[in-house]
Amino acid sequence: MNTIKYLAAATAFLCAATAVSCSDNDEPQEETVNHIYLNVPDGTTSIVQGTDESVTVAVTLSSAAKQAMEIEFGVDATDPALVIEDNPVSIAAGSTTGYFTVKASSTVTLTESASYSFKLVSTGLYDLKENVTVTVLPAPEESNLTEEQKALVAGWKTKYGVDLTPWIGNIKLTGTLRFPGDGVRDAFVAPGSVNLAGSTTFSLSADSDSDTPVLDMVENPMGMADYLYRTFLRLTVDDKEYFALEDDGTGLELMELINWNANTSETFGVTLPGLRITSIANGKATVEFVAEGENYIYGSNGEPIYNAEYEMDLTYNWATSWIPFNYNYTAWSRQLNLVENGDPLALELLTYGVSAAPASYLGINDVLEDVWEIDEDADGVANLYVTPRGEIDFNAGTMTFEFPFDHADQYGYSRVNVVYSLK
Repeated sequence: MNTIKYLAAATAFLCAATAVSCSDNDEPQEETVNHIYLNVPDGTTSIVQGTDESVTVAVTLSSAAKQAMEIEFGVDATDPALVIEDNPVSIAAGSTTGYFTVKASSTVTLTESASYSFKLVSTGLYDLKENVTVTVLPAPEESNLTEEQKALVAGWKTKYGVDLTPWIGNIKLTGTLRFPGDGVRDAFVAPGSVNLAGSTTFSLSADSDSDTPVLDMVENPMGMADYLYRTFLRLTVDDKEYFALEDDGTGLELMELINWNANTSETFGVTLPGLRITSIANGKATVEFVAEGENYIYGSNGEPIYNAEYEMDLTYNWATSWIPFNYNYTAWSRQLNLVENGDPLALELLTYGVSAAPASYLGINDVLEDVWEIDEDADGVANLYVTPRGEIDFNAGTMTFEFPFDHADQYGYSRVNVVYSLK
C-alpha cells in the first residue's frame, strides 16, 4: 500500500512539474486570455473640433506579451468624428504597454458633442476588459447667444464691470482627484490620484437674471465625465464581486429585468447645471455650485418617484447637500420607464437602492459637512474633506473649484481640485 501511495504521489508531482495533462483524455491546456485595459494617463478625455488637440490612450496588458504583437483598435460608432493614429498598436515581447492617439476627424462636422469608446478590430487571445470614453466637442461659434442673453451679458458688464462672454463655450481645465482608497472591491482598495484635463463646455443658464449670472457645464463637467462613467461601471455591471454575479443576487435581477450588462450598448452623459456667479466685486466673484435639500429621484414628469407601500418619496441617498451632477444613462432610462409603468420588481429594486442610475452610486454623502469624520492617526486613512468653494477671477481669466466627493465603495472623501483658464 505504501508503494502504491508513493507511486501516486510521484505521478502527481511529475504531472505538475512538467505541466502536461495526465487525464484519461490527455486534453491540451487552454491558453490564458490576455486582458486589455485602456486608460488616459494625463486625464485628457475631450477634444475640440478645428484644433490640433489629441488624446493619448495607453494600452495595458494583464500579462507581458510572449512575443512582439500588434493590436488593432477601432472607434465603436458609425461615421465617428474621431480618428485613431498609431494603429495598430505595437507591443514588444516582454512588455505590457503600448499607445495610440486619437484626434478629431476633419471630415465629420458636429453641431453637438459626441462621446466615443473603442473596440478591438484584430483578433487573438485577448479581450477588452476596460474601455475609455473620449468626447469630441464642436468648434465654438462666433456667438451662440440669443438677443435676450446678449442683453443680460451687457447688463452685467455695466452693473459689475465683468464680461461673461469669454466663459461661454469650450474652456480648458487642469485638475486632480485624490482618492483615499480602502474600498472593498479590487478597483478601490488602493489610494491614488486621477488627473483631470481637457475641456468643459459652458453655456448660459436659463436661470440667469439681471442680477445673477448662472452658468451650466453641459459637457465634461469638472473634467470628470470619463472618471464618473468608469467608476459607475466598476460599481455595477463590471463588478463581478458583489453586483454582477453569475447566478444570484439583486444586481443580477436588475440586469435581467432591463437587459443590462457589461456588453450592452449604452450611452452615458453628465452635466453640472446651475453655477451661480455671486458676490461680484473688484473683478472677482464666488461660484456657488452645491445643491441642498432632499436628493429626490425624479420621474419624467418632474415629480419625485413615490412608493405607496412605504408612503415615501424615493431619494438617491440621505445626503442633504451634494454636487448636483445630472446624469443621462440609457439603462437607467429603461428602469425608470418600468417604474413609471407600474412594474413592481423595478420599483422594489429601486426602493432598496438596486439601481441603474449613476446618482445612486456617485456622490452619496453630504458635502457641506464632514460626515466621515476620519481620524487619520486612528483610521490610517487620509482625511481629504474640504469645504466646497468656487471662485472666478475675471482679471486673471481663471475659475477654480475645490470640493469633496465620494462614491459607494471608498472610506472617506476624495478631494477634487480644478482650474479653468481662458486662452
